[in-house]
Amino acid sequence: MTDVAPAPEATGRTADLRGTPLRPVRIPLGGGRTARIWLKLEAHQPFGSIKARTAEALLDHLEAAGALRPGRRVVESTSGNLGIALAGLCAARGYRCTLIVEPTTPGSSIDRMTAYGAEVVTVAEVPGGRTVDARLEAVREILRRDGGAVWTNQYESPANPRVHATRTAAELVRDAPRGRFDAVAVAVSTGGTLAGVAECFRDRLPDARIIAVDAVGSAALGGAPADRPFKLAGFGSGRVSGFVRPRHFDHRALLRDEDAAAACARIRRRTGISLGGSAGAAVLAATVHAARDPALRELACVCPDSGEKYAELTDGGEGGGPGAPPGALPEISAALALLEGARPEETHDVPPAD
Repeated sequence: MTDVAPAPEATGRTADLRGTPLRPVRIPLGGGRTARIWLKLEAHQPFGSIKARTAEALLDHLEAAGALRPGRRVVESTSGNLGIALAGLCAARGYRCTLIVEPTTPGSSIDRMTAYGAEVVTVAEVPGGRTVDARLEAVREILRRDGGAVWTNQYESPANPRVHATRTAAELVRDAPRGRFDAVAVAVSTGGTLAGVAECFRDRLPDARIIAVDAVGSAALGGAPADRPFKLAGFGSGRVSGFVRPRHFDHRALLRDEDAAAACARIRRRTGISLGGSAGAAVLAATVHAARDPALRELACVCPDSGEKYAELTDGGEGGGPGAPPGALPEISAALALLEGARPEETHDVPPAD
């Protein structure tokens, strides 16, 4: 285990949530067409990810209901980012914290959880893409054994989508170039971010197309779970989302993990912006849809975190070469080729984040 010191943001009861930067990247589409993809960079949140928003909302919801008081134990199943944020906030608020992870959870994420004082339990991998079931059974076993344990339940708590409707999506709408986006792409895991963004956009930017992005082998949007040898943490799920409804998206994009990783590599090489796997998936899906539809010129992508803590995105196994990963569909290969022409824009229409 590496020596990871608690970050300063763990010293207060709140996560000190803030508006995050919206960075435009220009993508040439051929034939003189271009699209501008706006990256909402949630790695600038405390604890390094969008899950700072979720963790604070989950804890606030339970405290308001009277279910939490200092000394009690918070329990959650996590693939990494939520666990880091919960561990830090629980340390600040006086709760014990037990986090259930799986073998694919990045070691650096586990190090940060334990540095904040959390107990981390790793379940065994379950064939067929159903390891999340083992994580949830471990949560239920702790609840049976410990009457003082409280489950934040990111999978069902209404606080999860609500914070993304009132904060994440509201910021996107506020910062939209000339007051509009043609589309927004959001990758799914629990589906809370997608559901919250969709509710806000349907109300405030109803003409924007919503692209839900899931992994091949994920069940989050109703597919059949399957083994994913190159599984990206935080992208897809072995269980159906309890939040996402048909009204929450206009298009569903199913992408392989390795293709999403290849998109991360191209964005990093061409723009210097580091994206985690789910963000790379959103960018790739946005590029595919922009290439299909000339009406899509201004597209937003929710980027939950950066790529530094993921070995598969930094050790050369990221599809970083000029070609597409083996087995990529022709449309995906074409979109990855388009990303080779990506360039950041130095000036844009959005004021600095607050």
